[in-house]
Amino acid sequence: MKNDEVDLVVNTPTKGNDSKRDGFHIRRAAIERNLGVITSLDTLKAIVDIKSKEIKDETLYIFELSN
Repeated sequence: MKNDEVDLVVNTPTKGNDSKRDGFHIRRAAIERNLGVITSLDTLKAIVDIKSKEIKDETLYIFELSN
């Protein structure tokens, strides 16, 4: 990450919010560098599925999930 050779970080958190764990520092460093961070394997799978099907951006819709 320090050499700007990373565009996306996949890092699944472990139980607990312990800031001493490596994963916490990896995610924080990625966010501070404005990198994409995926913390869930099902989200990663969905992204890979979409990319492998070559779905065009104009066919995707963004839905707001807030109340």
